[in-house]
Amino acid sequence: MGICYIIGAGDVISDGTVAEKDDFIICADGGYEYRDMLGREADMVVGDFDSLGRIPEAENRIVLPCEKADTDMAVAIDEGLKKGYRDFVLFGALGGGRIDHSIGNIQLLRYIASKGARGEIRHGKNVLVAFKNSEITFGSDKRGYVSVFSLTDESKGVTIENLKYETDNITMYSHLTKGLSNEFIGKQSRISVSDGILLIVYTL
Repeated sequence: MGICYIIGAGDVISDGTVAEKDDFIICADGGYEYRDMLGREADMVVGDFDSLGRIPEAENRIVLPCEKADTDMAVAIDEGLKKGYRDFVLFGALGGGRIDHSIGNIQLLRYIASKGARGEIRHGKNVLVAFKNSEITFGSDKRGYVSVFSLTDESKGVTIENLKYETDNITMYSHLTKGLSNEFIGKQSRISVSDGILLIVYTL
């Protein structure tokens, strides 16, 4: 199965990604304005459309009430999960003048990971990716900074290999910033966790 792309109402910055045949595109509210940024029209539109200012005339749309427990982005993620997608990429999840929504969308990366899926936010050259009891690898050509945070109270068995600062089976905590500002050093690198959810932040 492909990737579920979700376009939100924050600062939408295209990185040139083009959706493949097996991918699914969902626009959440104001993200509808960017419905064709991935090379084709969106497959679904979700929201109360307060950000958009109108209800779009889309065939596959879900209109939500303005007063609800979940955000438009959260509902869009649930729709992707229902369809069986396990890889999510979110555009327009940060900025937009609402820092509370940005924080909420980072929390949603933890929600995606808790469902056994992997979610990432792309914001220009910045990438935020979260995963549970798994790992991420980078090629030797990767440059720049990479930071590691625990999204669960504790993340056990965190191992960082071939970065400037390495760890071996340590425990990281959500209230500490021990993993901030690590660096790629021109080697194939790996970050893994055996019990917990990590948030990795790096630049393309």
